[in-house]
Amino acid sequence: MDFPNFDLEFDKDGNIFQPGQLVEAIAALKQGNFTDVLIFSHGWNNDILDARKLYEDFFNNAAEIQRSGEIKALDQRHFAVIKLFWPSKKFTDAELIPGGGAASFEESAPDDSILKQLDSLKTDTVSLGVEVSNTESSDLVEKAKSLLPDLESDEAARTQFVLLLRSLLNPNESHPDDGSDEFFTTDPELILKAFSEPVLLQPETTGGGSALALDGDATASFGDVFGGIKEGVRRILNYTTYYKMKERAGNVGRVGLAPVLQQIREQFPDIRIHLIGHSFGGRVVTAAAHALADAISIQTLTLLQAAYSHNGLAAKFDGLHDGAFRSLLERMPRPVSGPISITYTRNDQAVGVAYPLASRLSQDQAAALGDANDPYGGMGRNGAQHTPEALADISLSAAGAIKDGQPLTFENGKVHNIESSAYISEHGDVTNRSVAYLTLTAVATS
Repeated sequence: MDFPNFDLEFDKDGNIFQPGQLVEAIAALKQGNFTDVLIFSHGWNNDILDARKLYEDFFNNAAEIQRSGEIKALDQRHFAVIKLFWPSKKFTDAELIPGGGAASFEESAPDDSILKQLDSLKTDTVSLGVEVSNTESSDLVEKAKSLLPDLESDEAARTQFVLLLRSLLNPNESHPDDGSDEFFTTDPELILKAFSEPVLLQPETTGGGSALALDGDATASFGDVFGGIKEGVRRILNYTTYYKMKERAGNVGRVGLAPVLQQIREQFPDIRIHLIGHSFGGRVVTAAAHALADAISIQTLTLLQAAYSHNGLAAKFDGLHDGAFRSLLERMPRPVSGPISITYTRNDQAVGVAYPLASRLSQDQAAALGDANDPYGGMGRNGAQHTPEALADISLSAAGAIKDGQPLTFENGKVHNIESSAYISEHGDVTNRSVAYLTLTAVATS
């Protein structure tokens, strides 16, 4: 990687895993005459090698773009990079997509999948790639496993099963913007019933195609995706894992990254700070910016296929509630002084399908799953919804961000939703040259 770069790892509680890493980064910033520091957080990924490849590929493209002189405003900029590492969970497409490509849950094989999912809840990922057993969780999981044979026929067993899973989660992270508050207040029997309902697939309201296609199979464009109690159990287990990662990402941002940003700002009042987050890393960096003191500001916030609610920045998205991070746009001075840019695409099945599936406790099941009309859609699928500061959507092209056929000039204080289907093929496809160009275009605005 051409840019001077430094690792900064957090544990599951948001503590800096090796304090010497921050000392090294601060010392290098003092010596390097840097104008900008780019801070990037990976998302769901428990393999440190995968995280390093994400950073290497992205910043190699960014460095090539700066060398090319294509973005003139960057000619005199000197970049340092801080690569964040935190103990997230790695998901595969088969785990995230409804049905997972597996057989019907009336068959026997998915029982093994359910047992595997339950067993995964017995451990905590304390640092990236390092898992330890949790005795309390193990006891609760074993109790839940003992109820599996009775779930089809026994309402009391179903209720206890949901209550056991719910006890593994911290309700303080729940919020109306993604429906998670309802998970802690809805009757357990109704929760399992909601998750067990077949998923109705609807055509897109614009642009053709369908809201969901499984493994490229056109026959899945309409109709039901597996339903039933066992499918409901599988979805609740996915939800439990999702919620734990949501909680952890917010904690790493608030407890871990926000104080680091404050320290950098206090020691380097003139340096430009840019936050970049992929997937759940989008929640890390957004939570960090949201937690900053009013006197501390960063210059740009770039969310690449962010895995949190498309209502996260919204104003009264349902007529009553603001998004969890609404004050980023309402506080004065704003924690983010420059542009906020958000990539989104229907190609992202991880955020576009799995995310809203986890939060369908009260919405109209006829809504197209995960699209902008879904009350609980994801940021990486639809961009920021119900957000007055969001400008008309623009498209990502090979030349970067384009509006009306011309390169976009980002606006400070505005939210830019960037439809990226042409250059982001799936959830993890965020390191290519077009995405790096987009990010640097926002950086050049600050």
